[in-house]
Amino acid sequence: MRVHFKNLDAIRFLAAFLVVFHHMQYFKVENGVSSWHILSHILEDAGRIGVNLFFVLSGFLISYLLMKENAQTGSINFKNFYIRRMLRIWPLYFAYGIVLTALSPFIMHKLGIATQGDSHTILTNLLFLLLFAVNIQLAFFPYNKGILEITWSVCIEEQFYLIWPLLLVLFRKRLKLLFLVMLSIGFLCKTLCLVLPYLFPGKFTVLQLFGINYVLLFDKLELFGMGMFAAYLLFNKESYSKLFDAILKPGIQWCMLIITVLVMLSVIKIPILSKYYYDHFIHAALFGYLMLMAVAPNSILNLEYPLLKVLGKVSYGIYLFHSPVCQLLLMVFMKVFGHTPNVPVYEILYPLTGLITTCGVAYLSYELYEKHFLKIKTRYSAIQTYVTEKRLPPLPGTAS
Repeated sequence: MRVHFKNLDAIRFLAAFLVVFHHMQYFKVENGVSSWHILSHILEDAGRIGVNLFFVLSGFLISYLLMKENAQTGSINFKNFYIRRMLRIWPLYFAYGIVLTALSPFIMHKLGIATQGDSHTILTNLLFLLLFAVNIQLAFFPYNKGILEITWSVCIEEQFYLIWPLLLVLFRKRLKLLFLVMLSIGFLCKTLCLVLPYLFPGKFTVLQLFGINYVLLFDKLELFGMGMFAAYLLFNKESYSKLFDAILKPGIQWCMLIITVLVMLSVIKIPILSKYYYDHFIHAALFGYLMLMAVAPNSILNLEYPLLKVLGKVSYGIYLFHSPVCQLLLMVFMKVFGHTPNVPVYEILYPLTGLITTCGVAYLSYELYEKHFLKIKTRYSAIQTYVTEKRLPPLPGTAS
């Protein structure tokens, strides 16, 4: 099944972009070469926000695809769904993860960076990697060095994909209830992290529990759930025509877009909510609206540019490759330009070079490796439906 919504490729790249620049700023600060301290504030939550946007987008697209398949075929083909997910995620995940887990200790040793690279550590890391449990490893075994941390969110997505078709079938006539259940579980888990240390003093701290909860699927249910709810509204747009008329007026779109950008840049921020990740509910609401706004026929967004579409397609590779690429580039920059903060070098040239290099590596990976598996993936589509900007039915009451 091929379903393509306008603007979403560019939004997918935006999510990766936020993560890349967050980590580049972190690498600069860690190595003492950052001089624009305002960037540390602006990008402080950019990585987390980018990942949250990925989760809402995933919940939206996967849910809509499954709803579409169920409506057109009368059922969901679980086998084909899992095969499609495997062909999209597994080839790059395993190739990237296995190579880096096995070789990075050796490479880091050669570069003079202290690391733990004994065979037991490597085998342990490989085991968690192969089981798509790196997030669980980070939660409960953080003392183990050499963890390929960047893959934790990929593991959460795979865990979500594992159960999601089953939940959609189970709640197929009660999707609004499923949405409320997911919101409730997300809220309950965060609240328990606050309450348990007071009920069992001395056993763990609030920050420890939030650190554990943050890398588990439970903490992300409100994000996936909001993506599903946005897909549900869009799929049943005729029944919610008055709602779409009200919320998709151009003026409201502009207001919501400005608020979303200000939240992304930490201009609008409630510290107590962000400290304990309750702001995920704010992100979920804003990004859920962003999905509906992006695909609306009267959307104020116009992001259908060839470059953005290509970058959106390779955003998975951008996300995975950016960390080693940008760290290695920074080492080269410091060797060539020194360790003293330098605005033209470290605040302009390094970020541009890091982004361009990462995108280039991701593009080559997509064209030379991932594309072969994606061609096979199309064989397992139950239906061939291509929804383009021209063919997308206008939402009731909006201009086409």
